[in-house]
Amino acid sequence: MRARLEESYTVRIERMGQSGQGVAYLPDGRIFFVDDALPGELVRAQVTQVKPRYANGRIEAILEPSSSRITPVCSYAEQCGGCSFQHWDYRAETEYKQEWVRQALKRIAKIPEPPLFAIVPATRPDYYRNKGQFPWGQQGQQLSLGLYARGSHQLVELASCLIQDEGINRVLRRAPELARPYHFTAYQETTGQGLLRHLLIRSARATKDLLVLIVATAFDPNLSAYARDLMADNPHIKGVGLNINTERTNRILGPSTRLLHGQSTIIDQILGLSFHVSFESFFQVNPEQVERLYRLALDNIPESTGVLWDLYAGVGTLASLASARAQKVYAIELNSAAASDARKNFALNGLHNIQMITGRVEDVIDENVLRKPDVVLMDPPRKGVDSHVLSRLKRLHPSRIVYISCNPDTLARDVQLLSPEYRLTAVTPVDMFPRTDHVEAVAVLDTAQV
Repeated sequence: MRARLEESYTVRIERMGQSGQGVAYLPDGRIFFVDDALPGELVRAQVTQVKPRYANGRIEAILEPSSSRITPVCSYAEQCGGCSFQHWDYRAETEYKQEWVRQALKRIAKIPEPPLFAIVPATRPDYYRNKGQFPWGQQGQQLSLGLYARGSHQLVELASCLIQDEGINRVLRRAPELARPYHFTAYQETTGQGLLRHLLIRSARATKDLLVLIVATAFDPNLSAYARDLMADNPHIKGVGLNINTERTNRILGPSTRLLHGQSTIIDQILGLSFHVSFESFFQVNPEQVERLYRLALDNIPESTGVLWDLYAGVGTLASLASARAQKVYAIELNSAAASDARKNFALNGLHNIQMITGRVEDVIDENVLRKPDVVLMDPPRKGVDSHVLSRLKRLHPSRIVYISCNPDTLARDVQLLSPEYRLTAVTPVDMFPRTDHVEAVAVLDTAQV
């Protein structure tokens, strides 16, 4: 019997999928992904989407709940698409993430018994994010901020977010009220009309300082007055900027950013060093866990390292922190704005043994202008490392590669591509994003003994 839209089925959830949905099977053999279902549960679920090889569904009734199911603390959990696991006991969530890394290494990297260490859980699974991006909405004349409902662009208005820093939540609550006298309009995706698109808020753990970026379709003189009001209302806001995005796209930021009032950067700290945080710069969003993540990586870089390469260097946080362990550091980053921020960070911390190179990693390492690395440190995007880069590293043969991954599947793929020249000697998952279906890991690969 073929599954049909809106039909209901009673199914046993066999495991958790990588997108945070429970995985079951329909009578016709299709994989059935069920929102908010947990492993082991017996549920009655309605089919909401049918594809040739799978179907999606939502729970109508939980017939046998999991012992790890909890009542969400967040009052928006059932509507908001920001989190995946508000209904799951945190210990069970971390066990799932640990197993995700293990199974990826077994299935993709073909390592029967991966050298997997225990996951590093978050000490604070709530109120941890130092960056929030909130779309504007409008009902009549009333503006609101929130997040999108799961799988849609329907706005769920929020008074606060359980995983955001408290300083960010204060701005989230006040910003719509302060905008009311100016009669701004919210951008409507369906028509392309309206002024306000998003509000981006960043916080610095070390100082409690905040930056606010207004994303709008055009400059309106009243936005300058609104920026002043935001800063007057909250002394922690040190600067307000304006980003112009005129495109009819889901992309949040446009190409042009200007400062409206105050300063364009704030300073935060990681493991004793200071770093500029600007409106658009990349900076890890969980300041407590990032110190644990980076410490794991740094502890695997020998203190006597001669030449260290930091690939996909971003704003230079890892290069800065690792510079004390190497005589020379080459940091490579494609994004010119991030590379510029990195140079400022090196200067801010008085670091003189780091050379920042702007360009594609695969191009720069082919130019033969860098000294051969003894150790390579890399923190690539979710798609992993370019295969050409991996081939080049195998030829250069550094003694160790320290790989920070935000995607267990691409980590496992790259570990497999680096063999047999390199063997995985340790991998430690780190829960950087509690309540969500994301996990990071620090992997150590050493040259294989012949």
